[in-house]
Order: sequence, then C-alpha cells, then structure tokens
Amino acid sequence: MLVWVSPEDPDNPFTAACAHKITGPRGMVVTVPGGFNYDGASVPRSLWWFIPRADARFFRAATLHDLLYANREGSRAVADAILRIVAEQDRMPWLKRWAAYIAVRLGGRIAWDGD
Repeated sequence: MLVWVSPEDPDNPFTAACAHKITGPRGMVVTVPGGFNYDGASVPRSLWWFIPRADARFFRAATLHDLLYANREGSRAVADAILRIVAEQDRMPWLKRWAAYIAVRLGGRIAWDGD
C-alpha cells in the first residue's frame, strides 16, 4: 500500500505510507516521501461529484502537484502545467482537466504563497 487515508485530517486526508516514486512528463521522476500528507485534488466539497478528490485518473497529477507546491520546486506555472499534462496522460476527460488547470491557475497563488 502506497497511500492511506486519515479521517482525522479532512484537509489533508492522504498520507504516503512509504517513500515511493511517481513519474511526470518527459521522464520526470519524483520521490514522494513517506509520511507526506496531501489533499489529492483540491476541489471544493460541492464539486466532488465532478472531480472526486481521489479520482484514479487525476490522483497521480494531484499528488505531483501537491508535492511540487509543498517543496516549491520550479515555478507555480510549471507545477500547474504538470498537473494538466499528467491528467491528460492518465486520460482524465478534457473538460475536467482544463477545469482543474484553470482553477489552480486562478486560485493556486494562495496555496503557493501561503505556506
């Protein structure tokens, strides 16, 4: 098991059970450290019917995005673009991946600057 769910932290319910590697675009390989807490898709609860937090077609993209934001690796624009590209690689429907991308471009600055 790579990820477990913690009901005690509703803002960051996913925790990496152990260090593991995930791939991104163009041969990118990122190590998710064991114990890393993240929220999956940062979607308001009222929209979980449209993009569930743990949608399998979006989970790798959301995990990479959360890790890049947490570590401030590269720029916010690149982290957001990686989210869109990986969601496309994982066959997330066009409308959902672009809605997610536009949402992080519009609202992601708060998370990027706030931590």
